[in-house]
Amino acid sequence: MTQELQYLSLAAAAPQLASAPAEPAPRVLRCTGTRAETAAVTTLMFEPADGQFFDWLPGQYLTLSLDTAHGQLSRCYTISSIPAEGLEITVKALSGGPASSWLHDSLVPGTVVEAHGPLGSFTPAALAGALPGPLPSYLFLAAGSGITPLRSITRSLLESGAPIDAVLLYSAHDPGDVIFHRELRALDGAGGLRVETILSTGSVPTIGLPRAPGRLDAAMLQELVPDVQLREIFACGPPEYLEAVRGMLDAAGVDPSALHVESFDIADHAPANTVAQPLEAARDRQVFSVEFVRSGRTIDCPDDTFVLDAALAAGIPVPSSCALGMCGTCKSGLLQGTVEMNHAGGIRPKEIAAGKILICCSTPTGDLVIDA
Repeated sequence: MTQELQYLSLAAAAPQLASAPAEPAPRVLRCTGTRAETAAVTTLMFEPADGQFFDWLPGQYLTLSLDTAHGQLSRCYTISSIPAEGLEITVKALSGGPASSWLHDSLVPGTVVEAHGPLGSFTPAALAGALPGPLPSYLFLAAGSGITPLRSITRSLLESGAPIDAVLLYSAHDPGDVIFHRELRALDGAGGLRVETILSTGSVPTIGLPRAPGRLDAAMLQELVPDVQLREIFACGPPEYLEAVRGMLDAAGVDPSALHVESFDIADHAPANTVAQPLEAARDRQVFSVEFVRSGRTIDCPDDTFVLDAALAAGIPVPSSCALGMCGTCKSGLLQGTVEMNHAGGIRPKEIAAGKILICCSTPTGDLVIDA
């Protein structure tokens, strides 16, 4: 049996998926190959360097730590594959982006990278083992690289063997920007899944009914999915796209609780050479001291300011990535003091009980001493 086949099949291993590890682990991954998807997008294939294969839920992501010419950078990348096919992430090269450029230019088979995860909760309940009975009807909305988690989710639904009723609307600029083009053509009409691409420029869509170039709007959404109010909706894409989607769904009378969103709005930029501007002077706010033990620095942090923001404003180079409480990159030990923390899955209850916090989503409620 090849190492690739040692990954569990979704169709045969739903109980194992439902019991995916609750405690994300640090991992070392070895690149096994690459595959071009578009001129700017590449799929990177990995295997665990220690041979300890692991599962993930469709829609989850990894945080990669990359040793680049700009120093060590941490970035979140969705796992675009399903376990039965091996571990893949799909990355768009961003102009001037050191992390994505390093992955495109320097990652070759045999290269190892550090990773943390899997993380995230952008997974239909049926695929997480939390929803017995028939599958609900789904609407999947994606723009650009937002297709990556939805590729994993739709393929997982089809692999489950259960009948589904799902529509995938994928927005891209032109035919050359359509990620997973051949695969999406094959998936259209398979097992109750309908796929439409919506192109803002260029020729007619490469998948689905021909239509004039344009952007998805409320009228088009109602035309393509007239029963949108009855569907569970998963959307992934840039923040401006997700904001537009919320407006379309509101106009269609969709219950907001039916919408699940994922957006990694993480700038892929080089570390700044200048210190950020000081925080605005506190007015009618309580200010606490925050001591960073390893950095040997103590700063002031108002009670309405995230600890990460205060640290960066003071020029303290603490590790961070998503700034949304999702990736876990800024996880630090809280040695003294208390905080109010509102995270989005980047830290586990066991870690919180052990005195860990995510400084990107924690505001002080007293003086702090942090192991960072």
